[in-house]
Amino acid sequence: MANSTDNFERYLKLNNLGYSARPTLDNYSCKEIAQVLQLNLSTVCRWVKRGWLKATKRSARHYQIRRWHLKQFFDNPPHSIKKRIAVLDVEAINYLLGRKA
Repeated sequence: MANSTDNFERYLKLNNLGYSARPTLDNYSCKEIAQVLQLNLSTVCRWVKRGWLKATKRSARHYQIRRWHLKQFFDNPPHSIKKRIAVLDVEAINYLLGRKA
């Protein structure tokens, strides 16, 4: 099975050719978000634990994040990490949110 990074690379290629390549997923794990944004897994988990990024706990160590909550987070990031969010790859964020770049 292809990982999130491979899917993102395919998305970029198709998007550059003018095709709509929206992901079909509506839910992501912290690991998937971290891979696409090229962040450490602990960073995304910290956002969830601090309540900045809403998520549903699926097990003791795993969270499920809905695309809608991810959109809310990126549209209105916490003040303390606003600069860090601003330097993330816009194409990667658009991929996660299902937006066309």
